[in-house]
Amino acid sequence: MKKAVSMKILPMTRIHIPACTAILSASEPWKRLGEGFDFDRALSRDRQTGKAYVLIIEKETVGFIVFTPQQVFARGGYLRAIGVTSLRRRQGIGKKLMRFAEDATALHSPNFYLCVSSFNRKAQSFYRNLGYQKIGRIPDLLMKGSSELIYWKRLSRPKTKTRRA
Repeated sequence: MKKAVSMKILPMTRIHIPACTAILSASEPWKRLGEGFDFDRALSRDRQTGKAYVLIIEKETVGFIVFTPQQVFARGGYLRAIGVTSLRRRQGIGKKLMRFAEDATALHSPNFYLCVSSFNRKAQSFYRNLGYQKIGRIPDLLMKGSSELIYWKRLSRPKTKTRRA
């Protein structure tokens, strides 16, 4: 008999930052760009506009998502960062985190936006598989010769009760 796995999405706290930083440093586009993400700032921002969550499996932080559910651009929320530990990729964790953020955003905004680096083809495929459409490009924003691609998805209000983010 297979043991049930404990999987929870919880608000990010400072105790989660080291695990989230490790996930980020092993992931594109952060590796190629040589940049990090300011998790301290994400946690200290007005919690009414910015949201940061982790996905925990059996007490291990295996993923995170940082987003703004309120309308910040063209009547939509915005994904700021997402990451899943390399050993847990392709197990539905990123999809679960995105669905969580989309459901929370749909309570405030009819659209959800994100940017993805033009060289990050796996992430582009991931977002397209979730129903996102590429709607624009910002050339040379983070790296010369590369673009940040703008993706968009129209959201529908969650059908089931979702814990408000």
